[in-house]
Amino acid sequence: MRELVFHLGIGANLDDPVATLAEAVVALAHIPGWNVEQVSPLYRTTPVGLVDQPEFFNAALQMRATLPEEPAAAAVEVLTRAKELERLFGRVPTVRFGPRRLDIDIIAMEEIAVVHPRPHGTESDGADADRPLVVPHPAAAERLFVLAPLADISPALKAPGWHGTARELRDVQRRAEGEAAALCVGAWDQAALRWV
Repeated sequence: MRELVFHLGIGANLDDPVATLAEAVVALAHIPGWNVEQVSPLYRTTPVGLVDQPEFFNAALQMRATLPEEPAAAAVEVLTRAKELERLFGRVPTVRFGPRRLDIDIIAMEEIAVVHPRPHGTESDGADADRPLVVPHPAAAERLFVLAPLADISPALKAPGWHGTARELRDVQRRAEGEAAALCVGAWDQAALRWV
């Protein structure tokens, strides 16, 4: 086992998404051996892929946890815990890019690069069963809803395969998608355990 820093992206657009995301941060902090080191500001973001749905709210977290030494095993453990939490919050598999009560994705895990068969039970939608677990997230460097909050907490992060830091990639995507695609709507208040 070893201590590992990793980054998660969280998002939601159903029911009360802001409250759901705050509850998810607290739930992640209560996983034994996991610590939430940083919570980004909250962003209201435009949907990607399937655009006829409510706006999303997104944030990024820097986590530290004791995980298996082997990179694929560490990634599988993080993914399994994330998907268990999604189900606990009422997420059911739907269409890809569709509305969701809670979405938790692994953005990056230090310098780890993993492509591994996706474990049974970790699917978020029907298409996931055929896609491997890939770390860093294969689309993170091209999505403003991921990069905007990530750059706020880890601007110098440069995951394997990325052609720039989180801040540099955010700036490129902001120019491509426009400022309105990801608007900061609140800062994390650690004492209140919510965004204000």
